[in-house]
Amino acid sequence: MDKQKRLERAKELARQLFDLKLLDLERMTEEQKSDWMQRYNELTEKEFEDVRRQVIKAKTSQQAQIGWQSLPHDLSVLLFCLCTYFFSLRVGFIAGVVLLALLVSITQVYFNEKAYRVLAYAGGFTYLAYFLLAFTLYQRGMIWWQILLIVALAWGGTFVLGYIMSIPMGLYLKARAKANTIAAQKGKKKSK
Repeated sequence: MDKQKRLERAKELARQLFDLKLLDLERMTEEQKSDWMQRYNELTEKEFEDVRRQVIKAKTSQQAQIGWQSLPHDLSVLLFCLCTYFFSLRVGFIAGVVLLALLVSITQVYFNEKAYRVLAYAGGFTYLAYFLLAFTLYQRGMIWWQILLIVALAWGGTFVLGYIMSIPMGLYLKARAKANTIAAQKGKKKSK
């Protein structure tokens, strides 16, 4: 079988494996592996393992990139709750919004998988932070429905505000990409 045909079969295998769950890919049994090898018998075992490894790496990277986009919400909620606990609701609100604006801008143009691995644990603490916020507001004498409203706004408001804050940076990135494309096209015309 020629090299091009094997490459096409490897790409087809990768598409099929990408549809599986990451956990199923990582814990593939020998029986499952042999089933796949029979369907793609043009590939060697080494080639199959290489494709499987690349798909696992791609899926892991994709999950990290998606999670990276949730970091502004998680970290700003944590800061909002902590500043409310130590200072006041107003200070917490200001600090949370400032951090949200900063992180939304940064996460749209920068991705660091190592930093994400560390910062991803913040997502687990947000629920604890909501509880701390509710407890703090209760201790300060707020009524239950006010507490519920503030916690709901902290949760939903950061998503809505983060989306609104991402619009200008998204427009800037699109304009920049368009300008780069036009400049590249002009460069090609000049070289001819």
